[in-house]
Amino acid sequence: MKNICAPFVLSITMLALNVTVAQAADRVQAGQWEMTIGDGAQGTPTKRCVTVAHANLVNGDDKTFRESLIKAAEEVGCTVKDVNVSRNQVTLNTVCGGEENMNTTTYHGDWYEQVNSNGMKVSAKRIGACP
Repeated sequence: MKNICAPFVLSITMLALNVTVAQAADRVQAGQWEMTIGDGAQGTPTKRCVTVAHANLVNGDDKTFRESLIKAAEEVGCTVKDVNVSRNQVTLNTVCGGEENMNTTTYHGDWYEQVNSNGMKVSAKRIGACP
């Protein structure tokens, strides 16, 4: 069942790539991010450029951010049971392909860590400006 949730986890991870606690009002910093996804073992890092437009979306109010997470889940066929956005932590409870998954992401400025109940772990850091 982990493979069924993988597209959703990746979608949420890519969205979450953007989220940091740079300032109280901002969750996102535009720029180049490097993330590693795995099950506890060292994964292969991937890079993604977060645009200013995307950063602005995520930096909106909690309701807007929550709605964007729900939309990302629905786009890959998952159902969101609960979303909690609280300062530097986001908890997302989803059902994908019949499997329930709890995803907790904690942000620390220019990096974050994410733990999923299905065993997936994500770590990401902002590494500078986009090329």
